[in-house]
Amino acid sequence: MANFKTDVVIVGAGAVGGIMAAELGKAGIKVLALERGPRLQTKDFNPHDELRYFTRQDLRPNTKLHPVTWRPNANTRATRMASLNNGAQAGGGTVHYGAVSWRFHEDDFRVRSSTIERYGEKAIPEDSSVADWPLSYADLEPWYDKAEHELGVSGKAGNLNGKKIEGGNVFEAPRKRDYPLPPLMVDQSGLVFEEGAKKLGYHPFSTPRAILSQPYHDRPGCTYCGFCQAFGCHVGAKSSILVTKLPEADATKNFTLITGATCHRVNTDASGKATGVNFYGPDGSDNTVEADLVILAPFIYDNVRLLLLSKTDKFPNGLANSSGQVGKHVMAHIGTRAISIFDDRHINIFMGPSAQRHCIDDFNADNFDHKDLGFIRGAQINVSPADLEAGPIGTAMSMSPPPGTPRWGAAYRDFFSKYFTRYAGINAQTENLPYADQTIDLDPNIKDMYGLPAPRVTYDWRRPNERARIEFLGKKLEEIGRAMGASKVWRPPTNQGQPGAHHQGGTRMGADPKTSVVNKYSQSWDIPNLFIMGSSTHPTMSGYNPTLTIEAIAYMTADAIVNRYVKNPGLLA
Repeated sequence: MANFKTDVVIVGAGAVGGIMAAELGKAGIKVLALERGPRLQTKDFNPHDELRYFTRQDLRPNTKLHPVTWRPNANTRATRMASLNNGAQAGGGTVHYGAVSWRFHEDDFRVRSSTIERYGEKAIPEDSSVADWPLSYADLEPWYDKAEHELGVSGKAGNLNGKKIEGGNVFEAPRKRDYPLPPLMVDQSGLVFEEGAKKLGYHPFSTPRAILSQPYHDRPGCTYCGFCQAFGCHVGAKSSILVTKLPEADATKNFTLITGATCHRVNTDASGKATGVNFYGPDGSDNTVEADLVILAPFIYDNVRLLLLSKTDKFPNGLANSSGQVGKHVMAHIGTRAISIFDDRHINIFMGPSAQRHCIDDFNADNFDHKDLGFIRGAQINVSPADLEAGPIGTAMSMSPPPGTPRWGAAYRDFFSKYFTRYAGINAQTENLPYADQTIDLDPNIKDMYGLPAPRVTYDWRRPNERARIEFLGKKLEEIGRAMGASKVWRPPTNQGQPGAHHQGGTRMGADPKTSVVNKYSQSWDIPNLFIMGSSTHPTMSGYNPTLTIEAIAYMTADAIVNRYVKNPGLLA
């Protein structure tokens, strides 16, 4: 057993942990970060090992060693969930993600208020726990800007200081300056999608992504190799925390990273102040870190589990849980898609990153009139060719054949033989409203490699509001597919209620300590020297991927710690 002392201990060295380590280290603060996985290097991702990274998902947690379980309701025994979006190495999910990097809309931060203002309170489902954020888009705009320019995001502005710009996202919130890099090149599916969407009067544009379209900050531009989603970038063009912020943290000489370290407890003293953490080392030893400030920055399930595992006589329901809100209001994106096949063109060329896709924002958030539709909120709609990294097996997995085509035998073979390079998926990444009974707790039956209970999610998205939204958007996807000139368009079935991608919630932020876990700086109301960060703090979600918002809040919080908390420890106002 070893004992370490530091100013700040960070659990998790991903999107949050890397930014916090670099920004605090530059201010002269000693930082020690604990990472469950290894620290890889760019050279480790060449050659592209499809078996290791795509099939076995080696950059994501091993679900046998670190399980998360799921059940649709409290009357059902939970079963293990498949691999999640989070990472299992330094840099976290930013190493293997598709790198789509969105700013949220202005009304994404005030869903409850904006919905009531436009449609009345009855438009919000009675059982939804939808709430406004304690911060606004304006609060985050400078930090969004900092993240885009420091990390390297490619895109085109659609709203520059209030001026709408054709070719960008005209629905986006106003930004002070354009992206630091132009968009990536458009692929075949994007070209066809843009043509079809414009026929229908929609506003297609190139998605913003944390992938360099040209050399930037001594890193090369994207090679369009096609090995992006589920893979680390073999040239460092993907703006992951691994190649951006962790080297910055190293350069401060105030940063120490311990890999193979699984944190299992946050320690507190008799007064309730956080004093550090305990972690299991790669040899199974139990080690202690003493620190003045504790920052929890893993994925949402580990954030919640750590708080629940760390209960004491003073905190019998878990740390930071005097409000009773820890583990509640879990959300995930609900995916629906339409498959479009083409007889007159090859649309899938198996080149380029998956984030290269084109999209429309016309049916996202409250960008369209929901009156009499039976639901609120929406989805970002995008197009993608086949799973570019997956090859023939991945194509078969991702493209459910149309009704009437057998799922086996000669007809199945012939279908894929013809349409292997002739199809595109049109996807709606829809919001999931928060509900208090969508929860994370500790599974009494399934344990991890250390004998600790696995985090258990109780969740079922199939509620009236979500079902109505999925059906509405599914029809829009089919409409777009036909406008693209597809010879056939169909929708595969949706999943049976389990969480989709981009999980959020569990330690929601708010302005009232009675109804939230942390304040707008992700600081525990109960324990001011404990910060609980990442997507677990989000009160609502967006049709957008959350990573850039996670990073912007990390920059904002780091600034508040350096310039205010260190000088006057206590709750930040």
